[in-house]
Amino acid sequence: MMERTRGEDMWICPIISYLFAGINGAYVMTKYKLQEDITTLGSGTGGARNAGRMAGKQAFIWTVVIDALKTILPLSLALYLSVSPVIVAAMIIAAVAGHIWSIWLKGCGGKGVVTYLACTLVLEWPGLLTFGVSALLAKSLPISFSKLMVGAMFIPVVSAFFRGNPAVSFGLLIGYGLVVLSHLIPVHPGIKKEEEHL
Repeated sequence: MMERTRGEDMWICPIISYLFAGINGAYVMTKYKLQEDITTLGSGTGGARNAGRMAGKQAFIWTVVIDALKTILPLSLALYLSVSPVIVAAMIIAAVAGHIWSIWLKGCGGKGVVTYLACTLVLEWPGLLTFGVSALLAKSLPISFSKLMVGAMFIPVVSAFFRGNPAVSFGLLIGYGLVVLSHLIPVHPGIKKEEEHL
């Protein structure tokens, strides 16, 4: 019987990342505060914005915290274990996809913004910092802030590439694409018409 190599074992990391990402902060908070399912409230998405509209500012904040931590913890563990950049890239994609299409919410979820930004915090903080400055400056422009935010989220992709992390850049690129997709088209069953898109 052939022995499994450490590298083969590490492919469990994207699966763990996907499962963790499916833990939906908005669902947890609205269940706790309202005893309701977030996918049946407001816009029907399991994101911080909808949680804030339905259950208040504290629900918004805690949703962001939960959605960030569920992304940061698996990625931080992967970095501690020195997994390959290719597996880290797969974990980014799995985290964003797992949040948008949660296995625990039967394919429903949020739009992946917090999850994507949490990935950049762990793996490409200089790009995240540049994104933050750009987003602040963009507030003074006469253009939709949401559109500018999503546009600026591409900065970490470029930053990772030029800082010599092509695998991370690729993972962030796919994650970014999933976030944009979730904003452009209704990717969840039963989304209400009032949901905001780009």
